[in-house]
Parts: sequence; C-alpha cells; structure tokens
Amino acid sequence: MNNPANNLLNTSSNYLQLMNKAEKVFGEAKYELSIRYYTLALQQMASKVDIVYALYMRGCAYKAVGNLSKAKEDWKQAQNFNLEHPTGVDLIEMALTQV
Repeated sequence: MNNPANNLLNTSSNYLQLMNKAEKVFGEAKYELSIRYYTLALQQMASKVDIVYALYMRGCAYKAVGNLSKAKEDWKQAQNFNLEHPTGVDLIEMALTQV
C-alpha cells in the first residue's frame, strides 16, 4: 500500500539526521512517524546519553498516540541506564508517574 509517510522516511540517514527528523515531525504532531525515526536512530546509537534521550522522546511519542504500555517500556528502559540529569530533574521518573 502506498503510504505517504513512507516517502518521508529515509533509512540511509545517520542517527543525528534521523533524530533531527524525529524531533521535527514530533513538533508537527506526526507522532507515528517520529516513532519510526527514533526507532531507526536507536539502531545506530552507541552513546548512552543519546540512547536515553531517544528512548525518552520515543516514549513521549508513544504516549501521544495513546500507547501507554510502549511509552512506559521505553521510559523504564531509559531509566535502566541510571544516568543523572545535570540539573537533577528526572524527566523519566516524572513521565512514569503520568502513566
């Protein structure tokens, strides 16, 4: 089936390009597409900080489309990295309290 979202999805981009695309479409409330970009970016990431951020954001996109179980799964996976936010604000913990 011809889905216009498939035309927007370029899987050959590096993870930074994919993250930029994910953030752009997330900001446009195209959450399903942002989930796809975050997923592709995560497959290329090595940095824990980047992985945690991508998981957090993908969780936010999942929450926005009503898939709370997937959101919670991403946020818990991000939390397992035990990274502390520089300002001491635990956005992941805050997100988990909302589901």
